[in-house]
Amino acid sequence: MNRGKPLASVFLLTCLLFVSGGCQGRGAKHLLILNSPVITEAVVWSGEVRISGVATVKKEGRLTILPGTRVVFSKIDGDGDGIGDSELLVEGELLARGTKGAPIVFTSGAAKPQKADWKYLYLDFARRAELSWVVSEYAYSGVQIHFCQARIVDSVFRYNVDGVRFSTVKLELAGNRIHDNSHGLRYEERGSTAHIHHNEIRDNDIGIFVVTRGDDRAVIEGNNIVGSLAYSVKLGLEQQGDVTLPGNWWGSSDPEAVASTFFDHRFDRSLGTVRAPEPLAAPVPIDAWHLHQGDQL
Repeated sequence: MNRGKPLASVFLLTCLLFVSGGCQGRGAKHLLILNSPVITEAVVWSGEVRISGVATVKKEGRLTILPGTRVVFSKIDGDGDGIGDSELLVEGELLARGTKGAPIVFTSGAAKPQKADWKYLYLDFARRAELSWVVSEYAYSGVQIHFCQARIVDSVFRYNVDGVRFSTVKLELAGNRIHDNSHGLRYEERGSTAHIHHNEIRDNDIGIFVVTRGDDRAVIEGNNIVGSLAYSVKLGLEQQGDVTLPGNWWGSSDPEAVASTFFDHRFDRSLGTVRAPEPLAAPVPIDAWHLHQGDQL
């Protein structure tokens, strides 16, 4: 799949250096403008990177994004489906490691950004994917992970249709703040082994959306799942099996009050039942996930 020019030539044509106060002056900022680039080697992004179209990291490529980098996606909707066409597709390696003081930001380039301005950060059969201290906003999906192994920690997914979405993965998701999305966490399990813990999943329309093919293997425990506008958990039309979410904070420790926020067998007899055993009596300190790093997948 060659959807654009090789990155090396695009880089030479479009890399600009904006400097205030001379070449060695303070406040220097790199601006890289790319049109559907294809990455086939080791590449490093820093400063501000503006993407139009699909940026692809091929199987042999490795993209490293440095702390403080802003990746800005142009709002393009060529097919008129209401979802932006710009995206970052990773088939090779992605190392996006920000810091608390200098997170990496993936965002919309629109003057008045909205959900689905750009498509997604898409990890598809990726060889390696590590994200930490990342902010992903105004996308259709803040991140989608499929058919690969990934670790996503200490990050923020906000103002998206889907905050985090996955299927058929080996995934650790910990210490993240997932808020103000249509769906905070959306997944089709399909044999996934996922450990989702110490996350704050709050103020989404639906906190967790289990679409289909869930065999109750994903471990979702020790999270704060609160403030959902519609349902804390919703089962999709073909999710006939039960889903168990033990030891989470739901804003209440009353089992009946917690169960009343689930869309499951109680609303539609064709669906399974959401079970929330041992609900916590108080919120989880999400930064405490660092004490459990020995429990990684």
